[in-house]
Amino acid sequence: MRFRTPLCIAMSAAVCLSGCVGAQGLSDVKPVAFLKGDSGTLSEVKDSEAPSLTVANSGEASPIITDLLNRRSVLASGSAYDQVAQAVLSTSSGVAEAELRASKMRAVARSKNWLPTIGPYISLDSLGELVAGLLVEVTLYDNGKRKAERAFAAADVEVSAVALSQDMNDRVFDGLKLYITTAEAREKASMAERGLGRMREFNRVVSERVSGGASSLSDQRVVRSIISEMEHEARTHREAQQSATAELATLTGGANLPELTQATGLSLPPESLTQLDVVRAEAEAKRAQAEGSLERASMLPTLGVTGFLGQGDESSVDYKGGGLGLGTAAEMEASRAREAAAQAGVAKARESAARKRAQLDNRLSALKRQERDSADLVQQTRANYRIFQDQFEAGQKSVMDVLSVYEQMIREELKHIDLKYEIALTELEIARVSGALADGASI
Repeated sequence: MRFRTPLCIAMSAAVCLSGCVGAQGLSDVKPVAFLKGDSGTLSEVKDSEAPSLTVANSGEASPIITDLLNRRSVLASGSAYDQVAQAVLSTSSGVAEAELRASKMRAVARSKNWLPTIGPYISLDSLGELVAGLLVEVTLYDNGKRKAERAFAAADVEVSAVALSQDMNDRVFDGLKLYITTAEAREKASMAERGLGRMREFNRVVSERVSGGASSLSDQRVVRSIISEMEHEARTHREAQQSATAELATLTGGANLPELTQATGLSLPPESLTQLDVVRAEAEAKRAQAEGSLERASMLPTLGVTGFLGQGDESSVDYKGGGLGLGTAAEMEASRAREAAAQAGVAKARESAARKRAQLDNRLSALKRQERDSADLVQQTRANYRIFQDQFEAGQKSVMDVLSVYEQMIREELKHIDLKYEIALTELEIARVSGALADGASI
């Protein structure tokens, strides 16, 4: 519906109405012209040198992004792990950063949607005369539609910020996992090769005893079979080391990293630190709520003023927007149901996060216990080997008895190495899901 009025009267009325509403604090009326939020300036968003999360939190600070910025890495500063993390972050492709900056730019644009829109107007009338001018549109009341647009854009920035934080933590996790895998494969290959050298010495002794008739050919076949297995195991570990090293070099851009010679533990993040999956669910629920408000506002009529500046100025008060129908109420209920589903998703994410942390904590406790037991067993097998070696030299044990004990010792050593690095990887996984592998201020 449109009502014709003189341009100056219509525009003045629009300004006065907005001013009165702002002065009286009638927030329920929600005039668009006074519901603006500072989502950051264009110059801040264009600053490519600033960390992405810092740029995303410019203007009106977001509690979610502030939480991400305040997160601290559990990696000790200057440690080997920290050097790997810095190298990995410096070679990031920047896809998530670009998406976050795009979301922030959209939020900055939406933060100004309360302003009047001005555009050219050109028309050819029935007499063939060209009419040109400027068309000015001001929205007076829209049931909170443009406020919801701003809220949706701001929530979209938060979702993109959480996605960026997850991406950076996952990237650091991938790099450190390769780094730890390289060290594990190197240590296991060295252990297998040392065992292989000793087994070859046993093979020489058995071969001489077979030649002298003191041992049977079956003993020699057993020794050679063990040697073949150890050669295969040593090659497998060396190949795993080379593969992980090459992949890590690609991920870090060939950075010169210190060699990790032993599994190093991590400081665990506190259980009170909210996992990133939960933070993302909260951000997505907030965005879903804003989207629902936008959908419902779009179903209702709006009130605005349109002015034409040109040959024969004129203006009109417009009553337009979505039409009400028999299904409007059901559509609104469906919109609210989607919001409720998003909130339920937050509760589910919290439950899954608590279960995940409990599972990882229990696994870590079990691995540490197994590692202690394995270390004791390694000491026992080493002591047994020394006893059998002394008895062999005294003629009390056969070479096959010593060989059996030595093989068992090597197997226990390899199992112990497995457990040591499994502990490091589990601690790394706990830090990853908690979002504690990278400083938020540097992302």
